[in-house]
This record gives sequence, C-alpha cells and structure tokens, in this order.
Amino acid sequence: MNKFSIQIFAIVIFVIIAVSALYLGGVFGNSNSGSENFQAERTAQKVHILNYSDYSCPACKAYIPMQEMLKEEFGDMVEIEYRHFPLSGFAHSRLASHVAEAARNQGKYTEMHNLLYEYQSEWSPQQADAMWHFTDFAEQLELDMDQFMADLESDEVREKVENQRQEGIRRTVTATPTFFIDGHKLRQNPQSFEQFKSIVELYMYRSN
Repeated sequence: MNKFSIQIFAIVIFVIIAVSALYLGGVFGNSNSGSENFQAERTAQKVHILNYSDYSCPACKAYIPMQEMLKEEFGDMVEIEYRHFPLSGFAHSRLASHVAEAARNQGKYTEMHNLLYEYQSEWSPQQADAMWHFTDFAEQLELDMDQFMADLESDEVREKVENQRQEGIRRTVTATPTFFIDGHKLRQNPQSFEQFKSIVELYMYRSN
C-alpha cells in the first residue's frame, strides 16, 4: 500500500469515528425528537359521548351492547352520558324517565336504568301496566317507596326530564338514539361496534 492510499484510509477511519461520536452525543438525534413529537400529537384524549335516548325505543336498547364494549375497550377514556328524550309515539316513555330520575334521588339510577332496558318489552307496550312494573323494579332495588312515589310526581323530576328533551330539540335531535361525540352530532349512527370504535378513535387521537 503506497503512502497516498494510507492517507486516504486514515481519513476514512477518522470520518467514521467522528460521525459515530457525534451520533452518540445526540447531534443527530433529531429523528428521535421527531418521533416524540409525533407521539405527543397522537396522545389519547378523553372522549365524551352524549346519548339522547328513550327507554321505550328498541333501537336505543340495541346500542347498549356497543356502548358497553366501548367502555370495556377504552375504560375511563370514554365517558357516556345519557340524556332523556322521551318520544310522543311511546305511551310510557316519559314516565319511565321519571322513574329513572326518582331512582337517582336514592342513588340507584344505574340499576334502574339497566332494569328499564332489560325488561323493555314487558312494560313498554301501550296496553302494558307500566306502573306495576316500575313499582316492582323499585321494590327490587329496595327503594323507599314513599319517596319514590313522591319523586315521580315532583316538579324537580318533571322539569329535569323536560329540560333535557328541550335541550335535544334545540340541538336538532328528532329521533333516538342520537349521539354527540365531544359536542359534534353524528349524522348517521354507527352500524357496528367496529364502526363506532373507529369514530371514537378519530376523536380520541385527533391533533391537539
């Protein structure tokens, strides 16, 4: 190997060593920071789902499993809030909403909410004795029956249900269920859990 070749070889070795030192020292660490910035942009944000619903509505009941699956999938990152929107086409819807709120006053809203949907086909038909079923539910939940009956007729419960219905009307709700995600109304309800999940993820991972 001649002298010139040795010099070239030495220069190449020096350059390799210098570049390695700079890389390990973080000079060329921009790719990592870029990755971190991307991850920051993709940080999950809590999603709020507002559901205007009617306890007599079969479609509302059909969406319950999807909502439960969303909670199982995302846990506390998804908050699902129910809004009363009793429809005039169902005979017992408004009373059912009053029943749920009367149970809430005794700390049993979720339990009553679940019973109303579970036994929807029994109490919701027009000819059904809905009140018999509702008092039976209240007894199952060991509610104070005097308070329960009084709350059913109270102005507080009546106004709360009506205020939520009027709120829905102002937000152009015309049918149930109607979903709002982070304040944005879904123009079309998802047709499957996977579709619902994809919509939620779009809001969960939207750019800050």
